[in-house]
Amino acid sequence: MIYGVFVMARTVALSEQAYRRLKELKEALNLSYSDLLLKLIEEYERYRLRELKELCRKLKTTPEEASKIEEITVQLRRRSWW
Repeated sequence: MIYGVFVMARTVALSEQAYRRLKELKEALNLSYSDLLLKLIEEYERYRLRELKELCRKLKTTPEEASKIEEITVQLRRRSWW
């Protein structure tokens, strides 16, 4: 019996500057490009949530309003059409 591992690859076009910075960060953190990109996306999502919470604080929304805004944001992120 023959077993194989298939890895799906994608090509992404980057500027030279973006590639260099991504490569430097990849090497500094000792991660694969895939793991690095997932980590960057997760951090960006956490950043957006912090910004949203700060905006709610500035607008003096109630905790209930802030929870509703967060719930709507989560629903929007799950949409596959954008």
